[in-house]
Amino acid sequence: MSEPDEHITSQWDEFSKLESQLNMMRRWGVSELDPGFQALFRARGAALAKVGLMMPRLPTLITLLAALSPGEITLFADAEIGWLVEARAKPGAPPVYKYVSDEIAEKIVKGEITHELEEELMTPDTYIGE
Repeated sequence: MSEPDEHITSQWDEFSKLESQLNMMRRWGVSELDPGFQALFRARGAALAKVGLMMPRLPTLITLLAALSPGEITLFADAEIGWLVEARAKPGAPPVYKYVSDEIAEKIVKGEITHELEEELMTPDTYIGE
C-alpha cells in the first residue's frame, strides 16, 4: 500500500472510531443535546470532511468533572486510540494521563465515579522503562 493510501485508510479508521464512540454514548443513554455528545459529533463531521487531506487528528473534549476530591477528571475521545483521561489531584497539580476502557468512560460520562476509581485515575504509573 502506498503512503497516500495508508493515510486515507487511517483517516477512515479515525472516522469509524468516532462513529463507534458516538454509538456507545447513545447506548449509554447520553442525550444528543449533551455538550460532550455534540463535541464528538462535530469531531466526527470534521474527520469526514478531511478524508484525503493531510491534516492532524485532535482529541475531543467530552466532559470535565469535578471529582470527589478537590481534583478534576477530564475525558477526551481520541479518534485513533479511544478514551483518554486527564486527572489532577488538585488544581495546579501535574496531570496524569491514562487511556481507559469503554466501561470506565461510561462511568465518567454518567458521573458514577467512586473513590476507588478516582484514586486509580489520579495515581501516576510507576513504570520506569528499560
